[in-house]
Amino acid sequence: MKHNLIVSGLLFSATLLSTSAVQAGGQTEAKPAPLHEESYTVDSLYYLPPPPKEGDAAFENDKAAYLNGFKMKGSARWKQAAEDADLHQANQAKVWSEVLGVNISEATTPATWKMLGELLVVGADYASNRAKQHYMRTRPFVVFNNPTCLPADEPALRKNGSYPSGHTAFGTVTALTFSQAKPERAKELMKKGYEFGQSRVICGAHWQSDVDAGRYVGATEYARLETLPEFHKQIEQVKAELHP
Repeated sequence: MKHNLIVSGLLFSATLLSTSAVQAGGQTEAKPAPLHEESYTVDSLYYLPPPPKEGDAAFENDKAAYLNGFKMKGSARWKQAAEDADLHQANQAKVWSEVLGVNISEATTPATWKMLGELLVVGADYASNRAKQHYMRTRPFVVFNNPTCLPADEPALRKNGSYPSGHTAFGTVTALTFSQAKPERAKELMKKGYEFGQSRVICGAHWQSDVDAGRYVGATEYARLETLPEFHKQIEQVKAELHP
């Protein structure tokens, strides 16, 4: 989400081939377009179904999942959910460093730091934005009039759509990307990616169906990144830093 992203460095320098072409020297040349522009993420509104509505069985499941999560208020898992919720890049570096077993910092692992910042923008913001703006689904903490695990975020969350979960999309694409860079930690990373999404339900910031959709959005964006040569160049740089 745009309101709480603090990202350092330039965004992905990779380029995609746009659908428009220009003529040069009698040949058709594809016009490059920067990856970080929102219009070049996969349109989440196109491929996601609408969120469940009041009265749907899926919405009853959403409400039950919220109530189960709220029961954890004050627990260690609630505290973890609050840590996951903070999308400041320095905090996310700490969160993922613990799983990777390598300290992520701008000074010591600049390529990994840069990758994390780029994934924050693409995963937590751009990838989910179209569907979020279209559906503007009300978040569970608003419906139930209960606090979340990160009260400071609540004013902004009230103005931001709940479906799909951008946090979850970021957690998923990050777990997949770091698993490629450090495959020996894949099981731990994918577990963290799953828990990262469930933290949103525990916080009361998202419904379970928002999180389920966010996982699909994150996987979709990872598949798109995999098509980009520049992404693979960056992965090699990250691998080198994660295997000192």
